[in-house]
Amino acid sequence: MKKIKILLIEDNRLLRDGISAMLKKQDDMNVVATVGDGENILNMIGKTTPDIVLLDLGLRSQNSLHVVKLIAKNYEKGKIIVMDLIPSQDDVLEYVKAGVAGFILKDANINDFFKTIRSVNEGNKVLPPNLTGSLFSQIIEHAMNGDKPSNI
Repeated sequence: MKKIKILLIEDNRLLRDGISAMLKKQDDMNVVATVGDGENILNMIGKTTPDIVLLDLGLRSQNSLHVVKLIAKNYEKGKIIVMDLIPSQDDVLEYVKAGVAGFILKDANINDFFKTIRSVNEGNKVLPPNLTGSLFSQIIEHAMNGDKPSNI
């Protein structure tokens, strides 16, 4: 079985270590690297070639949106999943436009966490549950698929 290679970018050491430990227990996942910020991220991606980049939306030392844009521009193979407590609709839209394929709420249960990673790895787009079913989610879906919403 081919394992999903994951690069974790989280500036909170306790969260980073905890998330990494949970991921390593999954038979189909492999944490290839963990980092505390987005510095030198392109070098790290070049060395580890992850399938999934898990990124904290609220990095203290660097703008996470900038990190997303760098990764999306320079590493088309990887899929980016952003983690946050409760992303605003504006944040979700900006991150989707920048190249994010999925969102994980930091208060998600463990099964949803793993399901999101597997789903994005398979090529699906995953929105935060609190935004699904809304008009806004339909706009996001159009943005994720590269479509321009009509009559909106």
